[in-house]
This record gives sequence, structure tokens and C-alpha cells, in this order.
Amino acid sequence: MRATWPQTRADGLARAGATAWSVIGIAAAVLLAGWAVGRLMAVVIPFVIAMLLATLLRPVAARLERLGVRPSLAAIAAIALALLVLALLLSLILPPFIARLSELGTSVQEGAHRVAYEVGDRVAGMSKPEVDRTIENAVNRVRDRLGGTAMAGVTSAAGALASLVLIAFLAFFLVKDGRRIWTYLVSLAPEHRRAAVDEVGERAWTVLTAYTRGVVFVATVDAVLIGAALLLVGVPLALPLIVLTWVAAFFPIVGAVTAGAAAVLVALVANGPTAALIVLAVIVIVQQVEGNVLYPVVVGPRLQLHPIAVLMAVALGGTLAGIPGAFLAVPVATVCAAVLNYAREQRDRREISQPPARRGVVITNGSG
Repeated sequence: MRATWPQTRADGLARAGATAWSVIGIAAAVLLAGWAVGRLMAVVIPFVIAMLLATLLRPVAARLERLGVRPSLAAIAAIALALLVLALLLSLILPPFIARLSELGTSVQEGAHRVAYEVGDRVAGMSKPEVDRTIENAVNRVRDRLGGTAMAGVTSAAGALASLVLIAFLAFFLVKDGRRIWTYLVSLAPEHRRAAVDEVGERAWTVLTAYTRGVVFVATVDAVLIGAALLLVGVPLALPLIVLTWVAAFFPIVGAVTAGAAAVLVALVANGPTAALIVLAVIVIVQQVEGNVLYPVVVGPRLQLHPIAVLMAVALGGTLAGIPGAFLAVPVATVCAAVLNYAREQRDRREISQPPARRGVVITNGSG
């Protein structure tokens, strides 16, 4: 017996209502989770950094374990190697970077004023005092954002030191006992769900490893190529800009635009329009190589994230928790994408395994 049209419409409205409530529930859960993460950012950031470090250091510890080294000693050796590399880089880069950091900020601000004067006069008809007030208001908003509660736990020297110590200990235990900890967590799930939970965890770890290695590689390539251009052109603040370019790679799309704009503005102030155009051309070429070659080959096959998804994740993370939220956004998005891909695969398998009648195919005897 066929359902009447009003009944069919009522069923459709009921399904639409259920879907709407589901979307509202998911949105509320995301906002609540973002609020909670923002309040606990001083703990969440070190844990995420330690996890990302563990994806890099676990293969080193595993190789040492295969050579007969005890797991605890292998983990200590891997963490010590990471600390040694970090200390070496900081000793080479940090002193000159700090020495010229204020000069970098002054040059960027002066370049921004030059560009703003031209644009404001020719496009918006704004006078120089109006442009100055607009820029000052924007700088104050950014300063307030950077000084918000989300960064309060990591901006002070004591907070930074405590975060470094926490990161080192968390990374050690994740490298040493990560598999055992995960096995225990899986055992807490219902027995019929353990295989699925374990599979989701394996996929999440795989995409995090791919993301971390890919971003470090891409950041290094960007910093080397753009830094070489800055040195060849003779930009006086090349080293701070190289460091800024490397760090900005961990904030996809937004970071590249910010670091590129800073490099162009500094080149404009220090070396003139010709040097600024050369730097801009190099940055555009490097970003094209990154977007069309490096990410698709090195990172893309594992992450499968569209640029729109990356941009929305960074924007949402920055809105909910400032700069730390923007840093966390892409790793969280990669894990969520892995979970959704697994759920989709399981749904497709269930649909294939179902008989035709249960998939909505009505078999008739042909009698009309």
C-alpha cells in the first residue's frame, strides 16, 4: 500500500526537523568544546605540541629499540636529540632575532603606512590622519587579542618555562608508553566497539604524523627559498623574516599571507619598490610550488583536506581561542577528517552488504 502524499510530506518534514536539531546539537557541542579548550589552553597547547613531537620522535626511538636499547633509554635519547637540535637552533637564531625584532616591527609598520596612504588616498579618499587612526585601531585590536586570557598562561617567562618542561615530560611518556596508553584507553570502550576505536586511533595517528612531517618539511623549504631571496636582494632584516616564515607555515594560508606581507613591506621600506616587487614575485612562486607540488605530494594524499576546510578551521580556531586556537585548528581538522572518512567507509560497507530490499529497492512481480 502506497503512502499518501500528506503522509510522505510529514515524513520529510520530520526528517528535516531531526536533521536540523542534529546540526544545532553538533554546533553547540563544537562551541562548548572550543570554550573549554580556550579555558584550558595552557595545558592543551603543551599536550598537542608533545603529541606532534612524539609523531616525529617515535620512529627514532623505535629504531633504537630494534638495536636492543631499552624503551626508556630510547625515549630519553630521542627527547635529548630533539632538545639538542632545538638548543642549537635557538643559539644560532634567537640572539640576532631578538636584537632586530623591534626593528622588524618598526619596518613593517612603516611599510603598512606607506601602502595605506596610497590606497586610502586613491581608493577611499582618506586623509593621512584618518589612515593613521584606522591603523592604530587595528593594531590595538590585535594587541588586545594577543594579550587575551587564552595566552595568559604562556606569555610570561615562568609560564613558558613550565610549558617547556611539561612538553618534554609529555613527549617522553608518549614516545615511551604511547602504544600501551592507547591500548588501555581502547580497553575502556565496549568490547564490540574496540576494533573500531582502535582503527580510528590508528588513522588519527597516521594523519597527525603525515601532517607534522609535511608541515616541517614545507616550512623548511619556504624559509630556505624565501630567505635566499631576501639575502640576495639585501633586505637587512632577513633573519627575523626567515624565522617568521618558518613559524607561519604552521598556520596554513593565513600564516603565509601574513609572513609574505611582512617580508614585502620590510623590503619596500629598506630597499625600495623594485626590491619589494622581487620579493613579492619570489613569495608568489614559492607559494605556488607549495600549494601545487609540495602539499599535494607530501601532505595532501594523507590529509585530504580542501583549502576551504583548512581556512574555515583556522578562522574558527582563531575566533574561539586566538592564536593558540589557530595553531590547533588544522591538526584537529585532520583528525576529524580521518574519523569522518572512517565513518563514511563503514556506512558504504553496510549499504553494500545489505540486501536490495533494505537499500530501498522495491522488487515487483511485473504485474503492474
